[in-house]
Amino acid sequence: MKLKKLSAVLMTAVVASSALIGCGSSAPQQAAETTTAQADTATTTETTTETATAEAAPVETQDVTLKIWVPEEAVDDTDAAVQAFDALHDEFNITYEIAVVGIDEAPQQLNTDPDTAADIFYTPSGGVADLVNKGLLLPITKDFETIASDLPESALTAVTVDGLTYAAPFSPNTYFMYYNKDLLTADDVKSLETILAKDTGAKYNFSTNITNSWYIESFFLGAGCTLFGADGKDPSECSWNNETGLAAAEYIIDLAANPKYLENKDGVGGAEFKEGNLAAITDGAWSGPSYKESLGDKLGAVALPTANIGGKDVQLSNFVDFKTITVKSTTAYPLAAQQLAVFLANPENSLTRFQNQGDVPVLNSLASSDEIANDEIASALNVQASKATNQPSISKMGDYWTPAQAFGEGVISGEITKANAQEKLDALVDSITGTLTE
Repeated sequence: MKLKKLSAVLMTAVVASSALIGCGSSAPQQAAETTTAQADTATTTETTTETATAEAAPVETQDVTLKIWVPEEAVDDTDAAVQAFDALHDEFNITYEIAVVGIDEAPQQLNTDPDTAADIFYTPSGGVADLVNKGLLLPITKDFETIASDLPESALTAVTVDGLTYAAPFSPNTYFMYYNKDLLTADDVKSLETILAKDTGAKYNFSTNITNSWYIESFFLGAGCTLFGADGKDPSECSWNNETGLAAAEYIIDLAANPKYLENKDGVGGAEFKEGNLAAITDGAWSGPSYKESLGDKLGAVALPTANIGGKDVQLSNFVDFKTITVKSTTAYPLAAQQLAVFLANPENSLTRFQNQGDVPVLNSLASSDEIANDEIASALNVQASKATNQPSISKMGDYWTPAQAFGEGVISGEITKANAQEKLDALVDSITGTLTE
């Protein structure tokens, strides 16, 4: 039997911006500081058992070489997890390389050069279907059942294409609302009307980012409009210009004109919030540490509030996608790669990732645990994720971002008014759905 040996190469790489990669630039230069670690496990003594008819054969060990891409903050945890995985699998003799490539850059580099791409890498769930359609992802079926029942339906839906799962989700990615507990109560933050109407003593009461197409959708989707159909898969459908969409647009126009509203463009809302001049702001978990440093125990975090759109109180519903772990379709070691991808997303590693990196686990068993439930920011993220709408993953989504941003910019600049809102909504929908690329 082969001696089982684990070899690791950890690489710290400087990765070019996603914008450059998306424009078809050459692979980013990497300034690498490489360390090599080897750990020899004890030699397994072959044991033969004689029977009257046969002699049992020893288990063979397969040599496996895997390249893994993760964000910089995940290198150490990933290294420890791979070693733990190797210790559990005598059938593999793993040599692995971990390189620093961000979650947004990894799929783009896979598109550019699949042959040199990693076997295992992080991918936003919104890009999974497109990669599958290009034949770049391997279905993850081996061991997936060990986490499937612990995943919320929204996460499973986000990584399933034609009945097959192509990624192991580990953390939801969406935004929620932070508030200053000295200025607003837990009851106040349930309703945007209450937030805006209250005399908080602050300069501003509420801030979001209407000019950002990852934020403006919360009003349209919350009101009941759809983008690419109810399931997000119809490239010809967007109902944002119907009667409900017009009501949402008029609500946004009124919000932008409210003196208690601050548009969070270029981070001005976050700056005012940290100074105590703003009562509430929509933002993600990534801003939690800096807000906590500024506000301390005054910082609160909750799901997005309701808003009275078209005479109805509706729950604002933003996009949600998930951070996932994926395997490229051409990996030379599909069995080991699938099993390791699932292992990296299991409860133990998801909890470690939360404790060390701040990625809130998507697994139901962890979301309901005391450690997560008692963390106000983590709890707010999970609650909002349950109220959010899965971000469409069809390639037509690429035609949404710029027109939606332009619509929001028109509202903030005053170019879009109630008088021309229907006309502008018609143009928005035509820009999103009018030139089908499927």
